[in-house]
Amino acid sequence: MKDKFDELFELIKDPLPPGGVKTDNSIIFVYPPDKELDFREYLLDTFVPLLQARKIRFRLLDLGGFVFESLDETLVQNLSEDEFDEYQWMKQGLSRQIERALQEQVTKLASETPGGTIIIYSAASLYPLVRFGEVLRELRESKCRIVLGFPGEERGGKLHYMNQPDGSNYLAIKIT
Repeated sequence: MKDKFDELFELIKDPLPPGGVKTDNSIIFVYPPDKELDFREYLLDTFVPLLQARKIRFRLLDLGGFVFESLDETLVQNLSEDEFDEYQWMKQGLSRQIERALQEQVTKLASETPGGTIIIYSAASLYPLVRFGEVLRELRESKCRIVLGFPGEERGGKLHYMNQPDGSNYLAIKIT
């Protein structure tokens, strides 16, 4: 895990140039799902203090309670009613709402941290609702780096989120 965080540090230690980069400002930090606690512990106990000591601009986004923080009661009630009609329809609606809310939250943090880095962690808590490739695709114009802690693996050049085929074409830099 330390080697991956060292690689990440090298990628984010310098601020982004004005205007960002032309393709994608995202970095996907891939680790096995069973290492979620190790990733979080190293991130919060070792990596964040390093960034603070080096005065590197960053923000953290913990997705642990994101579903509950981003949905209002009326929406949940409407989606619950849809569940009885068609479960798949309800799941797709919930997925779209969570992805949109995540994009909005990252956009807000990006506006507060131009040239810096947003580190997203606890992504496992959004499984199976979020397609991170879709979320990151909409954030390519962000004026900051977006680091996504990605519980999964790369197999045959394709990412698997929580060991399920993800199917998205990520343009992000991958730390595997």
